[in-house]
Parts: sequence; C-alpha cells; structure tokens
Amino acid sequence: MVVDAGAVCAAPGALLLRDGAIVAAGAPSEVPRPVDALAIERDDLVVFPALVNAHCHLDLSHLGPRPFDGDFTRWIDRLRAGRAEEPDAIAEATRRGVALARAGGTALVGDIAGVGSAVPARVLRDEGLGGVSYLEVFGLGEGQERAIAALRRAAEHPTEADGVRQGLQPHAPYSCGPEVYRAAAALGRPLSTHLAETPEEEQFVRAGAGPLAEMLLRLGVWNETIPPAGRHPVDAVLEWLGGAPVLAAHANYLGPEHARRLASANASIAYCPRASAYFGHPRDGASPHQYRALIDAGVNVVLGTDSLVCLDTPDRLSVLDDMRLLYRRDGTDPRLLLRMATTAAARALGFDDAPYDLRPGPSAGILAVTVDPGARDPLAAALRSDAAPAWLLGPMPPGRGS
Repeated sequence: MVVDAGAVCAAPGALLLRDGAIVAAGAPSEVPRPVDALAIERDDLVVFPALVNAHCHLDLSHLGPRPFDGDFTRWIDRLRAGRAEEPDAIAEATRRGVALARAGGTALVGDIAGVGSAVPARVLRDEGLGGVSYLEVFGLGEGQERAIAALRRAAEHPTEADGVRQGLQPHAPYSCGPEVYRAAAALGRPLSTHLAETPEEEQFVRAGAGPLAEMLLRLGVWNETIPPAGRHPVDAVLEWLGGAPVLAAHANYLGPEHARRLASANASIAYCPRASAYFGHPRDGASPHQYRALIDAGVNVVLGTDSLVCLDTPDRLSVLDDMRLLYRRDGTDPRLLLRMATTAAARALGFDDAPYDLRPGPSAGILAVTVDPGARDPLAAALRSDAAPAWLLGPMPPGRGS
C-alpha cells in the first residue's frame, strides 16, 4: 500500500522515484515502469511520507523515560534538577534526541530549546534535521525584562539557516507575563507556547493560586503583588498575542467557546496524546481532549511527542506512536491521523507541505511499516502494530526536502 494525507491511497500501490524525488505514486496501473528501473516488489509494506513532530524537547532526551507520581510541580522540580545546562551537555542531549527522532521516521521538528539556549538550533543544523528551534524564555513581573531581552537577542540572528528556523517560545502563561508574549509577537518570528496543559495552570492564571503559585513563590520568580490574568489561559494568551499566529502545545483543558476563538486567531494546536495520558489528563471530571471538535471548527491540529521523559518508546521519538494511541483509543480515521503527522504539521511549523506527501517532486523521505499481506486496511494494520518505521528514502537534508 502507498498512502499519504492527500490524494494517494492505493492497495496494491506503486511508487516511482528518481534521484531522490517522487515521479509518480498510486495504483500500479497509474505509475509508469521504466525498463531501466530497479524494481522492489513487496506485498507486506505500508509506504507513506516522512513524519513531522510539531512539539518535542530534544534536549531532554538524555533523561530517558521516567515515572510520574501524580504531582506536576514535583515532576517539574525533578526535571529542572536533571536537565542539561552546560553547552556541551545540551549539545550531547540534543544529538541523542535527533538520533531518536530519525529512528522514529521524523524529517521535521518543532523543538523547544529550553534554558534559553541557541545550542539546539546549532545541533539541528549540524545534524541535518530541519524544523523550528523555539528559544524558550521565562519571565513574570520584573523578570519580564530579562525574558524580552533574550527574545530580542534571538531575533538578531537570521530567521532561517540550513533548513532550521529560529522561533520564540514564551514558556507558558503561568511562567511568562503579558509583556513577554507581546514582545514575542512583535518580533515576527514563529511562535510557540505551552497552553491549557493542566487544571493548575488555569487556577494560577485566573486567581494566582494553587500548586503552581506555591512553586513559583518558592523559586522566587513570582509574588502576590503580580496580578493574575483573571481569565482562562487561552483567552489571556490570545489577547496578549494580538492576532499573531501561534503553535500552542497541549490544549488539554478548553472551554466550549475556545475552538471558535482559536480558529479565529489562526492558532495551531500541537496535541501530544501520549504525554497527556502519561500525566493522567483529563482530570477532575474534565472532558476528553477536543482535538476533533477543534479540527471541525477549522483549527489546524497536529501531533507532537513532547519529551522522551513521558514516552513509552525509549528507542525512538515518533508521532507514529501517537497516531497509534488515537487510533486504538478513539478509533480516529487513519488518514486524518496521517495528515496531523505530516502535511498539517509542516504547515503549522511554517514549511511547505509538499515534501510530506506523495505528490511528484522533492520528498523529505519515504517510510515503510511491515504488516500482514492479507490486511484489509494496511494503514490501520500499521497503526495496530508496534513496529518502528523504516526509511525507504532519506531522510533528506533540510534544503533538499523541506
């Protein structure tokens, strides 16, 4: 079978490649077979485009999978204590993340460069993995000035080099004040943020109370003189950004009105299903994630993995495994999931989506998963499998396929 998120879905299928580019894809009768072509015939493969991981933390890959004990602020403390902070250590952790991403069939990433470091962007370029490196900043109250200065320094660098773009990431509305978001929006770079991830986030943003308030007070980065936003985090962040498009990660806790508001703001949502399950979301009687309602409202919902810390695949970082969770748990349409993991995700990161389907032209790479040759729906069979994807072509360098 050959399949993408667009017009190609053929079982049996055929794919003709020349010099690393797609010439044709579809049913065997639709694909020419040059006499000098090297023919590879397999009836046990599902063939599809390279994947896009729209939200990951490559520089946390050295930590490996770790258990969650139910206390989010304690988990943050442990993450802060264990993360790499020196440039060489950050580079090593990011290189490990790149290797794991490639093992998962990833050709493009939205990577969160934590601790305000430019090192992950350099590693992405050196390793030839394209995407956006979102420089993450933190700042509440008077700390906003330092965060804004870091954003402005980052914006002095070229927007894109070697297939890697420089983005900006105010961490979250519980760790960044309104002026940080406004400054980030004004700089005109790709924007990302964590948003509506936990009930505790809403409690803090609305009222300046709860476990996050206690943690931030203990860390000395917030006090009761800094007023809360007094509203839901989505409403606050959309107002602070003033219409600037944003890729918002998680969005686990939304009100019924937020799908329309996010669509009107041209926001994209990076849903990380396995990370949400790891943290036990939804909690406190909340509704399941609204990803399908968001899509129906016109929001571009895409897939991410979050960090290796919260995953069950220590050998790879792959949104294929998040596709599998949604297919098995929710019965989500496999072609929709493929779109969320390829073309829609490329657009959310600001890249051309053509290299992430099977239309003729340059390709970011071609993947395959082995399935039972007798499977009635081979793509669904690939989502029932736990096998890692294999590269048939690529991954192509960013300038070639991205």
